[in-house]
Amino acid sequence: MSADSAEDDPEAANFLTSIGFLIGEDPSGGSFLLVVGMVTIVFLAVFQFTLPEPISLLLSGIVLTVAAISFIMGAILDTLGYFDTSPEAA
Repeated sequence: MSADSAEDDPEAANFLTSIGFLIGEDPSGGSFLLVVGMVTIVFLAVFQFTLPEPISLLLSGIVLTVAAISFIMGAILDTLGYFDTSPEAA
């Protein structure tokens, strides 16, 4: 899918404007890391409060590992300037 076809698709444009309340009008590395943190906290709470101990510890460890990888990838993308590009400049 090319960038031109994504701009012409009204459904994709509607989706992107509807999630603006979560990531803001100009998303940045900070908003990416904040969303990763919120999702991590929700999964940890669900696993810790609803599952028995051996299973909850295993799943919580997996969630923390995935969160750490996501934080590292977000930091790398921010360092490379991925979040600094605006859609209007493209």
